[in-house]
Amino acid sequence: MPNPSVPDPELSTAAPTQAAGVVRLFGANAGGHDAAFEGWRLALDGVFDVSRPRDGGDPFRGGIVAHDFGQAVITDAHAGGQRFRRDGRTIARGGLDHFIVQLYRQGGFDGEAEGREMAVRPGDVCLFDLSRTMQTDAGQFRNVTLLLPRALLAPLVDTPDDLHGLVLDGSSGPGRILAAHLQSLVAQGALIDPADAGPVMEGTAGLIAGCFRRAMALAGPTDGEAAQVVRHGVRDAVLGAMHRFIDANLTSPELTPDALMQRFHISRPTLYRLFESSGGVVAHIRARRLRRCFAAITDPAQAHRRLSDIAYDWGFTDDTAFARAFRRSFGLSPRDARRAALEARAAGHHDGTIRALPGGDPGLQRLIRQLRTV
Repeated sequence: MPNPSVPDPELSTAAPTQAAGVVRLFGANAGGHDAAFEGWRLALDGVFDVSRPRDGGDPFRGGIVAHDFGQAVITDAHAGGQRFRRDGRTIARGGLDHFIVQLYRQGGFDGEAEGREMAVRPGDVCLFDLSRTMQTDAGQFRNVTLLLPRALLAPLVDTPDDLHGLVLDGSSGPGRILAAHLQSLVAQGALIDPADAGPVMEGTAGLIAGCFRRAMALAGPTDGEAAQVVRHGVRDAVLGAMHRFIDANLTSPELTPDALMQRFHISRPTLYRLFESSGGVVAHIRARRLRRCFAAITDPAQAHRRLSDIAYDWGFTDDTAFARAFRRSFGLSPRDARRAALEARAAGHHDGTIRALPGGDPGLQRLIRQLRTV
């Protein structure tokens, strides 16, 4: 059911008033199918890979206006139906370490975020982790998208790994509040003093964390002993402490389920139920190690290092098993991930260079890179 607090305006065809901190990234009110969509694709390159339905023969229309909030970017966008995708190559090519929070003012999508099925309708707010894979199929839409650094949001939640693919119902209290706030950021973005942008984004991150906290609890295990943990309000705190301990000890060969049980004084069934949504505790540890490997392999500063040495650093002692697990997680080999990152750097994606689109505007990924970071 649409959220009554979300206006349902006609898609604007007028060019927005430009102001300091406002960048028109793309605009096509009509045009040839191929040329217009290619401009859109370039505007989103490095953030999303996009494609149109095979039967999408109508002229492509769309637009993106971005507001610079110093540590973050918020956009107001509208476009026709298309598929949005982030796979291992996109992640390696973009090199972004951000979360995306999206309010769908019109339209929506069906999709998945690393196996978590998603259905977003008008008024709903969803969240993606740009270090992870996703794919959505959207009809004609208008949305507000906030891109903010991981360092701004992750410390505010106990289990940031649980954020990817969560959806807030637009008719819920938290959904309405967050939707209204995101719209106010767009409405006031051109008027915000740069000195105030940082505190505004810090407050926004706190609001996002609070609004998604309930959704995170509902996404976790809810049966048996783990359900008791949820009901007593300590599951997220315990799981958050475990995640932090795991991340701090990923290089240790002694990081095992038994070590976690002893450290946190919990039974084996409770441990497994707490990590059930991650495929189990062993799968969680392996996934965290693989992400560290991915970050190192795609880091230009570590391009001289052997892939096997990086894998060994993060607990993988068998090259073949590591390569197989890496491909299963990211959809490409470690060697191909490194190649994609190096090619992106050569093309100006990672070195801070702002290349203009055919219309003279920077793409979204490059705009993010030129902003101040926390």
